[in-house]
Amino acid sequence: MAAEPNRLVMVAVKGSKQEKMIVVPHRPLQLFWLRASVVFLLVAIGVGAYFYGFFAGIRENGDARIERDELQVAVLAMQEENTDLRQQILKIAQAGTVDQQALDSVQQTIVAQREKISQLEEDVLFYKQIMSPENDENGLVIGQLDLVATDVPGAIRYKMELKQQGNNENVISGHANINILGIRNAEEISIPLSELSAAQPEEDIRLQFRYFQNIEGEMTLPDDFEPTKVQIVAVAEGDNSKTVQKSFGWLVEN
Repeated sequence: MAAEPNRLVMVAVKGSKQEKMIVVPHRPLQLFWLRASVVFLLVAIGVGAYFYGFFAGIRENGDARIERDELQVAVLAMQEENTDLRQQILKIAQAGTVDQQALDSVQQTIVAQREKISQLEEDVLFYKQIMSPENDENGLVIGQLDLVATDVPGAIRYKMELKQQGNNENVISGHANINILGIRNAEEISIPLSELSAAQPEEDIRLQFRYFQNIEGEMTLPDDFEPTKVQIVAVAEGDNSKTVQKSFGWLVEN
């Protein structure tokens, strides 16, 4: 006689409250292929973009403008791809279908992709300077953002770079506003860095530099807040006034 399938048996105990239980099928093979597909896709995109940018750099100067435009399109496409992947990872993690080890592996791959994107952006800037030395990239520029986890849960080390591109004869004076965007109670909110970091007590962070200035410290995130993005708006005042802004996806290095 065939064995009877396992069934979920609920025994009522007098005087105790019965909680509803949900049985979720365990599919380790499906989860493995999902992880493998995501990592393979990211690596393939990164390798292809790297070699594309490398060979584009050694072409004739007459092709530089075309290569520059194609690189810009590639950078935008990769940024959109990474944004979609981060959203998918967040949904999967919240659903409990990916364990922490797999999540860390994918996040490390995305961090590597961000470094490749940064290199491509530098290549694009190089082409712009060759073809149009007077382009609008001169002056105040927002550089790289680094986020590093600490041993304290919810505490993140940050380092944000602002620099002066092109002519460095003048000193840049102004301020920067930095906000952490994320989700709290199923709603999108924005929290100023000044509310999360004792190192930056003011919302308007003063800027005063000729070559570059780093804004760094440690922030502590609320337990009920899920960060998704860092938004930086920098303003140069005076004769060479300029406003620049840039958003970074929330990618924390372990």
